[in-house]
Formats: sequence, structure tokens, C-alpha cells
Amino acid sequence: MSLKPIDSQRSFYHTDYLCGDLFGPASRYRLFREKIWPRLLELAPKLHALYCEDNGRPAVDPVMLCGVTLLQFMEKVADRSATEQVVYHLGWKYALDLELDYEGFHSTVLVYFRDRLEEKKAERMIFDGVVELLMELGLVKRKGKQRLDSTHIVGYVKAMSWLECAMETLRLGLEDLKAEVGRKKRPAFWDRLWELYVQSKLDWRLSKTERDSRHRQCGQDMRDLLEWIDRKDPKLSEREAVKLLRRVFDEQFEVVEGRLELATQRPCGAVQNPHDPDAHYADKRTKQWIGYKVHVAETVDPQQLIKEKGDPAQHFITEILTTEAAQDEMAGLTEVLKREQQHHEITP
Repeated sequence: MSLKPIDSQRSFYHTDYLCGDLFGPASRYRLFREKIWPRLLELAPKLHALYCEDNGRPAVDPVMLCGVTLLQFMEKVADRSATEQVVYHLGWKYALDLELDYEGFHSTVLVYFRDRLEEKKAERMIFDGVVELLMELGLVKRKGKQRLDSTHIVGYVKAMSWLECAMETLRLGLEDLKAEVGRKKRPAFWDRLWELYVQSKLDWRLSKTERDSRHRQCGQDMRDLLEWIDRKDPKLSEREAVKLLRRVFDEQFEVVEGRLELATQRPCGAVQNPHDPDAHYADKRTKQWIGYKVHVAETVDPQQLIKEKGDPAQHFITEILTTEAAQDEMAGLTEVLKREQQHHEITP
């Protein structure tokens, strides 16, 4: 996405002229405009460095996209609804310092924006900027009291049996190799594997004996394919689909005296679904899930006051860290503490 200079000239239709009296001092949109928006503008040089100056899609100001991201989090709306709010919601336009006739942008721009932040390792930029602002305003104390906790994040993948996972991994491997290995170079058993794992589906009505037999056959087919790769073209082993195939084979099967056997136990951190290999199985206080674990640090200082009213302060999240679900919980919480001290100089 390319960038274009921000026009400093404001027309009469700008929300600054027409909507100022509509939002009182306690309005979330006025607070956003007066407190959050200036801090986001300070991030402009860092955000602009992530883009090309004169190449790519028509420009959408990344500072404004930061604001939209925060507002959609505040009001819990999806991308499509957020882009509609930018066009039709007067409070959003006022908070984002937009003109009344601003026509908005397509919802996929928010997806590309988040992907760009992740790709450029800048995903913490908005979060850290807001936390630093809260500390400057005195809403979050340095060395203030905090509490730590973790909870589950369910992966956006289907829970699979060992057999389903093995067969799906083999299918993905075959589809990936098809484009790399020409028809004349493929092994003699290629057509049989393609028909069995790509063109066919697993029959859920199979008995346990039949499933075990099918599982062993799948393991043998994986073994044959991997041995063929090692023998004919070892460079193919560097492909991610082949690495995943080898990993699943090692997790689910054992070769004992030259004979293939099913593994008796799935190792910790084993692949549960090849479409998201990092989504692991976890169990916490009878809660079982496949996915990830998120660790959160939150302020809990009862003596802190807001403005002159003397009301108890709101709690603020000062650190978030997502880890593998199988990771030890205390190790995850320790990592949260280290990152807090590194980024925010806050001592729990």
C-alpha cells in the first residue's frame, strides 16, 4: 500500500467544526479524540516506515487504521461492521478526526493492515503506545499492583483423531509435492496414494479394528513416501509440507525391528491438526481444548483515583502474551513479567 500526504486544510464539513458540542467531556469519543488520537499521530513515522511511498494500492492512512482497530476492539465489532461505522457513525468520525463526507474503505484493508504489522514485527506498537499514555496520565502507576492469570484460546481448527490427522497430513503433502514433482518423476505408488488420500474420504463407520488397520496402512504409506524423497530428491525434505509429514509420522508411529507399529502415546505438543500445527492439546482444571493459552496482566490498585470524583479506577490490561497451550503455565506467566519490566517498567 502506498502513502499520500495528509491534507492539513480542513473544510467546513469537518467533524471538528460541526460535532464538537455533541460529545461531552465524559464521552468515549471525545476522550479518544483528545487523548488517544494525538498519541496515535506520534506513531505516524514508525507506521509510514512500513509502507512504500509511491507504490501499491490507493492510500489509506495507517494512523487512521490504528484508530479504527482500537475502536472496533472497544465496541466489539467485526471488520465489516467497523468499516460501516467509519462511514455512518458520527462518534467514530469525530474520534478519528474525519470529515463528514469521508467515504471509508473496504473491510479487507483492516486484514492487510494487521498482516503488515505482524509481518514487520510491529504488532505491539499500538498496545505499547496506549499503555505508555495511561502511565503518563497517571491511570497506571509505575510499580503498581497487578494480577496475572491465563485462559484458553480455542484453535480455529477441527479436533481430529490420530487417523484423521495422519491422513490429512499425507493429503496436504501429496498436494504440495504434485506441483514440484513432474509426472514422470513420481514414484510408482503415487496414483494409489492420490486416489486413497486426496480423492477419497475416511468412512466414519469403520470398526476399531478397521480403523487401526487403516492407520497402519497410512503410516506405511507415509514411510514409503518419505523414504522415496530421501532416496530420490533430498531437497524436497526442506519443504514445509514434507517437514510436517515427517513430524506427524515420528509422533504417531514407531519402527520396531523393521516393523511399523502405532505409537502407544501421543507426545506433548504433538500435531492435533495439520492446518494449524501449533494448536496443541491442553487441560486446565477439567477444561480441555485444542489451541493456545493467553496470559494477561491487569492493574488492581484500589487506592488509585480518577480525576476529582474519587471514583475507583478502572482496571487496565498492561501485558498480553499468547503461548502454546501445552506450555507450563508458570513459565508463561514468568515470561509476562519479563516483558512487562522490559516494555513498561512496571513491577507486579
